[in-house]
Amino acid sequence: MTDAVMPGGSVAASHGRAIAEPAGAEAGAALAERRLAPERLRIAADAGFMRIDSRRFVLRMLEQGLIWGIGAWAVLGSGHLAAQVLGAVLIGIVYARNLEFAHECMHFIAFRSRALNRLVGTALAIPMLTSFEEWRVSHARHHVDVRDEAFAYKPEAIHSWLILWRNLLSIDHFRAALGKCWRAVRGPMPARNRSERRIRSSFRIMSGCLVAAVAIDLAIGRPVFLWLWFIPLIPAAILNFHIQLPEHFGCIMDNGSALLNSRRIVTHPAVSWFVNGNNFHSSHHWLANAPIARLAAIDRIIQADVIYSEPSYRAFFSRYYRDVLRNIRQK
Repeated sequence: MTDAVMPGGSVAASHGRAIAEPAGAEAGAALAERRLAPERLRIAADAGFMRIDSRRFVLRMLEQGLIWGIGAWAVLGSGHLAAQVLGAVLIGIVYARNLEFAHECMHFIAFRSRALNRLVGTALAIPMLTSFEEWRVSHARHHVDVRDEAFAYKPEAIHSWLILWRNLLSIDHFRAALGKCWRAVRGPMPARNRSERRIRSSFRIMSGCLVAAVAIDLAIGRPVFLWLWFIPLIPAAILNFHIQLPEHFGCIMDNGSALLNSRRIVTHPAVSWFVNGNNFHSSHHWLANAPIARLAAIDRIIQADVIYSEPSYRAFFSRYYRDVLRNIRQK
């Protein structure tokens, strides 16, 4: 959720392939960018390679719907608390992954229709209390300057368990989203242009969904949406944190090259499927309008020149949490 309000900032640290010094890395990346430029132009001009495959996206939505359906049955029809908790986790997985698919929509590469991308992206983002339109605007800025992004938690800024859990649960994001919902309904949210009007409308839709969910639960006297929406936000926030944090954390952010400011992670194809190709984040920034299904092919072209390359998610988070826990103990 790159529209979230997050503490801390980015650091050019040792998370990834080791580099001797930033200046040397930047010079090497500049040479690599010049060498790879003709290949990038060739790929971008390849209509077959860049073709949007809406059928693939629809299949992913069906997968999401199946997982959600299993989770919904567990929380509403099983009658066992353990099954309900497991169901809430499954639903949370769906909501966290929804943001990765909403990300496709905001690049207009899920469907050929821009209107359909907007419609589906809005629906996918709402469960995480994320405005698709607000995220789309900030994400466009992020692709111009990667420093304009939220998931950059310095371990040294996390000096207590309370701060760690506040980050993991995205408390600041949810609090800010509720405030924006209130302002959108009350009227003080600015709407001076089409983009701002779309953002205000998205928060009004979100407000309506929230009010309807609470009203239905109160009217029927059963915690239906409590289990289908609100409780799953706990595992969803934690999972979303772990999907998005590695994208740029510790990279050299004050550089326009995706070979320096973004990360790739080597992982099993099943994990890559789970995170919807987000392990190829350097490839995504290298050619932002490429379909997600093509990122693995792009990675094979640029992987030798990507500075921050992880052997696994476990390797990245082992170092990250080692630094976080050391800082908490020192405080």
